Amino acid sequence: MRHSEEPGTVGSMTDDIVLTIPTSPRLRSVATLVLGGVGSRLRLSYEKVDDLQLAALSVLSASADDVVTLEVTAGDDSLALDIGPLPAGTGSDAGLRRILERLVDSVEPSQRAGREWLTLRLARSAT
Repeated sequence: MRHSEEPGTVGSMTDDIVLTIPTSPRLRSVATLVLGGVGSRLRLSYEKVDDLQLAALSVLSASADDVVTLEVTAGDDSLALDIGPLPAGTGSDAGLRRILERLVDSVEPSQRAGREWLTLRLARSAT
């Protein structure tokens, strides 16, 4: 886990975790375990942690690669989960978007090295 403070800010902190795992269904619990630990450390409500875990599992199910990377960035006000690489068009899949939009505050597709990634954002409101 890396702690970083932006220059010129007082008490502003981000935590970054990068996890690269096989997409095998039997190993997806590793991702939920890590997200549960992060959520607990950040004092997120059980419901928010559960929603984030379900969203991550939904995206992992859509992955066609053997390996996927999850990057968690926890700032003062929000938590971002970047997941990729994913098959082209994953971010525009209507069924997946409908599920994700009910679980997290925003879903943002992006490109890295010509591959699709999704960023799931969750507000860190007081619990």
